Amino acid sequence: MQIIVYGVLLVVVVIAMFGMRYIARRGNTSNGSDIKEDTIHAAVVYGPDSYRVLTSETGNDSIEGINYHLLADLQDSLGVKVVMHPVIDRETALSKLSDGEYDILASLPADNFLKKHFLTTDEVYLDRMVLLQKRNDNGTLFARSALDLDGDTIHLEKGSSAKRRIENLQKEIGGTINIIEEAELSEEYLAMKVANRTWKFSVVNEKTAQKMKEQYPDLDYSTPVSFTQFQVWVMPQGRDSLLNLVNTFLSKQHKNPATK
Repeated sequence: MQIIVYGVLLVVVVIAMFGMRYIARRGNTSNGSDIKEDTIHAAVVYGPDSYRVLTSETGNDSIEGINYHLLADLQDSLGVKVVMHPVIDRETALSKLSDGEYDILASLPADNFLKKHFLTTDEVYLDRMVLLQKRNDNGTLFARSALDLDGDTIHLEKGSSAKRRIENLQKEIGGTINIIEEAELSEEYLAMKVANRTWKFSVVNEKTAQKMKEQYPDLDYSTPVSFTQFQVWVMPQGRDSLLNLVNTFLSKQHKNPATK
């Protein structure tokens, strides 16, 4: 009789163990998280609007930028550690994203290439590409429209989505615009090169141009190169659950007046 009782108890224990494991698996699935570790590695495009280190004479450096602050808030929201890796070369960053070295790339203008090869979040913020130039001493501009760019040279960040737009502009004006991609320079340094007249033109995000104009009032960014675009965070294929979590987080941020 005791043997039968022990046998029944053993069966009950085994069933309970499998039941707990099933519930645990169901719990993890309903949570929707595909974060396998307790750390998210986020590549962050370096620039005044995204991520920038502000140096201080006292040695108390600080960091500013939309993506920096949002990723810091994401860390608190998800309860995981977010390690940020400032990047300049977008093509290399996308390659590392594909290889799994990064979990998130923040941020790039949404386009068909990204949507075809990667997962992209809902919009993080709006921006557009603008032509950056320095006003002459009399206040005039070298270029007031795309027609004035024929035969000139424009400097871009390597991998910038503006390259395709400039190439289209060449066809529209029936001329030649020389494009030089700068592999080691951020938009901030591109703006500085124009400000000190090393270069005539560069193309940067409008939010970057706004920040740099605070330091260099003679900079002009009144000529748009692209329509207003959504800036999005990019993730590798297969990270759908992480995408859902991040989109939920971004939705809450957009609804919070303190973050606008």
